[in-house]
Amino acid sequence: HLGACPVQPSGSEGFARAEVSAGGVATSALSSKTMEARDIPGLFVIGEAVDVTGWLGGYNFQWAWSSGYCAGNNV
Repeated sequence: HLGACPVQPSGSEGFARAEVSAGGVATSALSSKTMEARDIPGLFVIGEAVDVTGWLGGYNFQWAWSSGYCAGNNV
């Protein structure tokens, strides 16, 4: 199924300026209770693979941990 979902980066400011990734799977395409893709049963998307970007200071880590915990409990 993943082969049907190509990813094409539009550009980068380089590793030296990287903080977090932006973009990813739209939150509307996922169940907020399980992190499972609505259109691809059995596919769970978490962390920076989801279009969620927080302020610097641990928010992105917390999102990664929390979304992973949610998905892990529902696999």
